[in-house]
Amino acid sequence: METELDWSVVDDEDATASGPGALGSANEAGHYVVSVQQPGAVLQSVKCSFLAPGSVDVIVAKSRRLEVRQLTNASSHELASLPVVHSAPINGRITTLLSFRHPSSVTDYIFFTTETKQYAVISYVATEDADSNAAYNLVTHASGNLADYGMALRGNEPESGPIAALEPNQTCIALHLYEGFVTILPIQKSYHPQQSSKSSTNVKRAGKNLEILGHAFHCRIEERDVYSMVFLLSTDTSGRYMPQLTFLHQDSRGNQHVVAHSIDLQEKAIVLHSAVSPIGSNVKKVAIPPLVQHRLKKNRVDGASGLIVAVPPVGWSGNQVADKIVYEDVNTDGIAPFGGILILGEQQITYHDTARNITEILPTPQRLTLSYAHVHPLPVSANNDDQDVVLYLLGDEDGRLHVLAVIRSVSGKNAAKRLHIETRGITNVSSSLLYLERGLVFVGSHTADSQFIQILDDPVRLSNEEKSDENDLLMNGLNLTDIHVLDEYKNLGPIVDFDVIPMSHNSYDVANDSLSMQCMAVTASGTEKDGTVRFVRNGTGFSEYASVELGGIKGMWNLKKSFHDNDDAYLVQSYIGETRILGVSIEDGGDESIASDREEINAALSEVELPGFESENSTLYAGNVIIYTYHDLSLIVQITNQSIRLISLATSRCMTNWSTQQGESLTIASANESGQIIVVSKGGKIEYFQVVRADNDCLQISLKGVAHVGKEVSCVNLNPFEDHSYSTQTAVIQDCSTSMDIDYELSTGRSGRKSKIVAVGLWDDSNVLVLSLEDASPLRTISCVQLSSEASMQQRFCANVAQKMARSVCLVTLGSSTSRYAMSKGEKESQDGSNAVDMLLIGLGDGVLVSFAVNESQDWSWTFTSRREVSIGTRALSLVAFEKQKGEKGTCVLATGDRPTIVYLSGGSIRSSKASRLCYSNIHLSRDEEFENVTDLSIEKNAQLIVNVAAPFRASLLLDDCCEDSYSLCISDDAMMRIGVIDNIQKLHITTHKLGMPPRKVAHDLKNGLLCVGCIDHGASCTNYPTRIETNMGNCVRFFDDSTFEEFDRIDLDPYEMILSLICAELKVLKDDSTFDSMAVKESEDAELRGSFNSYIILGTAYGFPEDDEPSRGRIIVVECDKDKSNSTFSRKVKQVAELQVRGGVFSICPFYDGTILASINSKTRLCRLIGGYEDGGDLDLKIVGAGHHGHILSLNVKSLSEEILATDNNPREKLAIVGDMVRSISVLKYYSEFQTLEEIARDFNQNWVTAVEMLTDNIYLGAENFNNIFALRRNPHSSSQEVRCRLDTIGVFHLGEMVNKFLKGSLVLPSHTATNSGNLSTFGQYLEGSDAGHRKMIPNIGSQTLFGTVDGTLGSIIGLDANTYTFFMALQRSMAKIVLPVGHLKHGDYRSFRLQRSCQSSRGFIDGDFVESFAELDPVMMEAIVQEMNKEGKWYKPKSIDLTDQSDTANNAKRPKLTVEEVLAMIEDMTMAH
Repeated sequence: METELDWSVVDDEDATASGPGALGSANEAGHYVVSVQQPGAVLQSVKCSFLAPGSVDVIVAKSRRLEVRQLTNASSHELASLPVVHSAPINGRITTLLSFRHPSSVTDYIFFTTETKQYAVISYVATEDADSNAAYNLVTHASGNLADYGMALRGNEPESGPIAALEPNQTCIALHLYEGFVTILPIQKSYHPQQSSKSSTNVKRAGKNLEILGHAFHCRIEERDVYSMVFLLSTDTSGRYMPQLTFLHQDSRGNQHVVAHSIDLQEKAIVLHSAVSPIGSNVKKVAIPPLVQHRLKKNRVDGASGLIVAVPPVGWSGNQVADKIVYEDVNTDGIAPFGGILILGEQQITYHDTARNITEILPTPQRLTLSYAHVHPLPVSANNDDQDVVLYLLGDEDGRLHVLAVIRSVSGKNAAKRLHIETRGITNVSSSLLYLERGLVFVGSHTADSQFIQILDDPVRLSNEEKSDENDLLMNGLNLTDIHVLDEYKNLGPIVDFDVIPMSHNSYDVANDSLSMQCMAVTASGTEKDGTVRFVRNGTGFSEYASVELGGIKGMWNLKKSFHDNDDAYLVQSYIGETRILGVSIEDGGDESIASDREEINAALSEVELPGFESENSTLYAGNVIIYTYHDLSLIVQITNQSIRLISLATSRCMTNWSTQQGESLTIASANESGQIIVVSKGGKIEYFQVVRADNDCLQISLKGVAHVGKEVSCVNLNPFEDHSYSTQTAVIQDCSTSMDIDYELSTGRSGRKSKIVAVGLWDDSNVLVLSLEDASPLRTISCVQLSSEASMQQRFCANVAQKMARSVCLVTLGSSTSRYAMSKGEKESQDGSNAVDMLLIGLGDGVLVSFAVNESQDWSWTFTSRREVSIGTRALSLVAFEKQKGEKGTCVLATGDRPTIVYLSGGSIRSSKASRLCYSNIHLSRDEEFENVTDLSIEKNAQLIVNVAAPFRASLLLDDCCEDSYSLCISDDAMMRIGVIDNIQKLHITTHKLGMPPRKVAHDLKNGLLCVGCIDHGASCTNYPTRIETNMGNCVRFFDDSTFEEFDRIDLDPYEMILSLICAELKVLKDDSTFDSMAVKESEDAELRGSFNSYIILGTAYGFPEDDEPSRGRIIVVECDKDKSNSTFSRKVKQVAELQVRGGVFSICPFYDGTILASINSKTRLCRLIGGYEDGGDLDLKIVGAGHHGHILSLNVKSLSEEILATDNNPREKLAIVGDMVRSISVLKYYSEFQTLEEIARDFNQNWVTAVEMLTDNIYLGAENFNNIFALRRNPHSSSQEVRCRLDTIGVFHLGEMVNKFLKGSLVLPSHTATNSGNLSTFGQYLEGSDAGHRKMIPNIGSQTLFGTVDGTLGSIIGLDANTYTFFMALQRSMAKIVLPVGHLKHGDYRSFRLQRSCQSSRGFIDGDFVESFAELDPVMMEAIVQEMNKEGKWYKPKSIDLTDQSDTANNAKRPKLTVEEVLAMIEDMTMAH
């Protein structure tokens, strides 16, 4: 549904800037909602063969995404892995997930439902077979909506949530969506997918034979509170008996019962257990219900876990043919052909054999079972001739993994049965268990990281890292486990609370706060024993191993002793007028050749001299070369400003050289490993040389071509592209330095390929020339890549034209990291280059990176397409390509500057039609050993790097983490040179610290360098498992050092006292009560009267007595950290300095103006201030100021802007705060200093059950409510109507799909510098006169940036947009929703609609960032279709003025500019860089 844009939200009267370069408060016309970290909580998972016949695939439902993992290398336990090979977004929150095999398919289908009662059936189709009807390579076979009958049935939604069950013979699917009803969806066996493809737009419009699912029918049942539902397994394959649907339910007295009903698919009805005979007409029944004595019904069972499991009948063979269960023929005379049922209780496990009506009970320690998995196929030793064994894995609430064996005898009617259970180890608390094969298990978790584990045959000892009190407790004190964790998959959920840590940046003159700096998020995640603290930062970490004060470095290059060595031996450094060389040397007489352990080698990097190397001039280039017709592999090329030298390290001499003519000097040079050399002289003279082997078996530097470009050259590069059709070969080359034969691979990374072209950047020109190296002299210009048109250059850049010129160029083949999966599967993905892209990267002087995709046609012509332009800094960029030592697709590019960034390719796979995507990841310095003498730990640890010069440098003797799959670099700034290893290249990095207890609140104290975590201490006091643990649920506050995460102090709260709020703030301490008058304080010149600011930790609590319906008592506790001058972690202590007893729970605390705090206490909001304690050691007193505000139901949240924006004499600031009520939405409070009162001045009259609030500006507020929606409100302070001023207008509503626990101002990336410090906005859509479509520049204008955390583990960002930017992305969102076919035919607009319990309205005011950013992953044909749709009506463009005199639609359309795909991609890249 399209939404008309409302431009009335832009009010120029209130355009006060909220910060440097930010939008005005009323200029935020919309907001951009995007996920920084996708949800990681596993809701459902199934095992099937989804991608290919016989494959072992795990389908995981994570909130609004389907994730497909595939088991690889299962035969080797050490190499077994479960990587993600496919993923797709779903327009809905997934609630149930099933897989089944249809007769028409060789792979499995997936059935799922969403929270809005929509359902769909999908299957996977390979990329080569996909068409326009396959969204994300997924074909939809059926879809529908079951919510319409909800009101007609008058049924409430079940408290236990939706439940789905699949009939074993795959004849129907049962759903329990409403209390008292069960819905049956028949599966049509006659369905064929090729017939259904004729009606792809709407499956329901197809004929009866084209539907895979028949019409749903709804049956009333007597059971209302249903906890679990399964079909009984049966040996009846003839269809004689009706399917038996079993329910575990609870009555009004709290007793659990189990009952089975029959499903009559012919009559579309249910046959209740109490029915004497089948219902319906006299027509002969195809299927009948079982006899009354064989029907399942058990009363008063222990079903506290809420799970029942269908057990196969005796005679199940345990074989698996075509993914179907096969039964052996057994004697069933007088015995019903149905299996049994397992009832998982809290204190016992009950097994009931339906066929023989026998019940077996196994008492267990008190625990709740949360998940189970059927172990199939069984180990060979599990069965024998007399016994039939069925195994199950059980996961309980403490993370213990048990194996339950149901042992039955196959001989005799009254055969003995028994149950046996044993504990195998401890995992994270699981919400889903899947047994794959060979002891490999997927442990899906909703409250912790999911795991991929191996169940061992023999127990092993726990490592030191795995030892903990919980392990000793749960394993009966034994230091043994049967579980080996192969891999863990990150899950931040549930994010109970989070805070941000500002990270320093030296290139911007910004304040030290979270609003103007890049931040790192610290989250309180998980529950119970899996509670953790997670540090989430954007970018790639650089682990520094060595640093030295070396300033003035102008260039660096790495050299190897021999071309095919793994390690670099020398590092060349160029200075003004000289060159120095550092070499890796062995100290203390160590012998590298005989050392078996790297720790035995004491290596160092020291200055050396290389014979033949000229060190008295500056070096323009140095590097290894290889001439395959020559035997010497130790050749290097050095280019100075006077000569080109070819040096042999083996013979320690200069083999040949070339010198400039007298009076000439070289300014720029470049070369590659094949011996191609480009040098540039003053005046734009370009000379091309080639190192060749002469007839006399000597090497010489031969001139091949010359070109005169007529302008000074700023940069040049001739890196060769990879040959995508080149196959890996093996050759034997003799290395004269070692006199031995070396087998090496002519891989794409080290083959000495020749370049066909050279890229040349020019001064005083916005063009980059591309010259051909395959023609004779003179060199021919084959392309001129325009960075901007001449008219736009004169109009925009005349004041600073040098900053817009090319400062560095790089020709490189970037490879996608997803190709590792293809390599592991033996697929030759790299042969056709499907995941490798040839690119031209251009770094400009103002920090802008321009990229082009390079294509060579069969007629030897070159094209440069897919232009991207991204601003990644403010200084000139230098581009350095580097790669892994081994392994294809590992090449990346480092862009130096004040914000060094790695450019890499991501996405694209043979499993998907997604296109590869250019990604950017900035680098952060992370050191581990040099913080002891640093005063400000939190800033120095995360200091932003400034890089002037960089070079790849791999030395395994120096770098412990340097391996074949890692990237090692040497970087230099104005004063320091650093050597280190960078982390895995990805956009987001998560560091986990385990707490061993569930966290409730977290706060970071920047000034004292500590982290405060409020936890629930379960207080386990008994280690004698299996007896039940007696726990004391006490609350505590733990204090950690923010760099080492070592705990140095702890505060335990009183019994029944709970932590509700925790913040760190700067509070002003006044001398006495008489200084409450803020005007008197402001006018006073007495320092004691004005008070002083100190950093404190403020804790809000409540006493949860069992007899209280709501808290009647609470405390506000003020804590201060005493930091010893020695700065030792263990010398720091915290002490309580003030306390305030209150009548109620302190649900929320926030800093307020002038060093005060606001606290929401039950239904009241009070202002508090610190008094006294001015002398050293003096007592402090926390007092309530004024009368406060009353009138809320329950004030859960309070927020203010505090003093983020300083008031001025010309612009006095109102002291405002917002309060989020549990029922009554958001209210705005204003503090009147002269009366010391808080008064409500505006409120939202809608009923929203608020879970989180945030003040974006003085007049725009953000809220989240418990139906997984978010909304934006605006105050109208300048209205002439009192009624309008007192009402908050809703300017945006959006269904997020997840419950938000907290909003917090800040960003994980450095705020954009495109806006000027004066607050002037960059004009969006300003089209320069004389420029064409390829050179238009559109810059998104962003305002406030807010982070949010959800229960499912999503860490997201909400970015304010101006009207023009919002218009563009809204038009893109509408066009994508119209063109892109969604998975399951679930409409994007329906999913994002703002839904409450009984109302629904279309989304407005918000952009779905995840959805619009998926535009970059679409195929080019679909991209073009979307852009054409945007241009059709021109709704993406908001002109500044409209010519009212011209009524011609043709004339108006002609005036509208036309978009291109490149421009849309550039806008998306800019927004991606903003979060």
